[in-house]
Amino acid sequence: MKKLILLILIGLFTFSTIKLFSVSTVKANRPMMVIAHRGANDKAPEETMPAYKIAVQEKANYIEMDLRETKDNQLVLMHDPTIDRTTNGNGEVNQYSLQELQKFDAGSWFNPTYKNERIITLEELINQFGSKTNYFIETRLVDNKLKMEKPLVDLLNKKGLIKKNKVIIESFSAMSLKKIHDINNKIPLVQLMLCTSQKDFTTEKINQWKKYAMGIGVNSTLVNKALIDILHQNHLKVYPFFFNTETELAEQKRVMKDGADGVFTNHISDTQSLLK
Repeated sequence: MKKLILLILIGLFTFSTIKLFSVSTVKANRPMMVIAHRGANDKAPEETMPAYKIAVQEKANYIEMDLRETKDNQLVLMHDPTIDRTTNGNGEVNQYSLQELQKFDAGSWFNPTYKNERIITLEELINQFGSKTNYFIETRLVDNKLKMEKPLVDLLNKKGLIKKNKVIIESFSAMSLKKIHDINNKIPLVQLMLCTSQKDFTTEKINQWKKYAMGIGVNSTLVNKALIDILHQNHLKVYPFFFNTETELAEQKRVMKDGADGVFTNHISDTQSLLK
């Protein structure tokens, strides 16, 4: 009888161990995209070359950037419509030529170590890294017009990044994404959303999004397993973003568990630690 009990206990232990190992392996191997939001913006001034160099060194799956157009129609990396917050200048980006913009100090606001870092163009960024990394590029309307889409696609084609599947384009503007889709329907697109409720995810809207987009970017506070499952059933991937840096890591852990396909992060190594 004692031998029988012992054999049962050994069998249960072995089964539990195999089960735990199996779950752990599946979790570790599940594709999860870590997207460096504006580069490594916690360690260097956002959207500058040092921020992207660190992000690439830390092996973020994608580096993310915002496009703005200058007065002379150059595509530069800048989140805000003005240069006030992240340079020693002021005024709207599109009031300046590229040459004028690059005279401003885009680093000292973050740390004196980065004094005289400058605003960079998308082409400069691509020239720096080529196909060594992947690019998650946000477009927008310029003066409520579709102006940057064709120059962007032309640049990405010239650099061979579309053919190599190194680019995803995101936007809050459905018009911008649809324009890009019309130019080249092979480019993966992500529709960014500023929804306030899950009720905004209607069947009608989902059917519209999936005509041109392969994924949705949405505030993490609206994301749960039920929403992710609905979007996945409609062949749309889910990329949560996070407005609260204090709760970002806990939120990332939650949405990863719920099945998100990737997360925007302001702390690359912390996010990567959740995947180990």
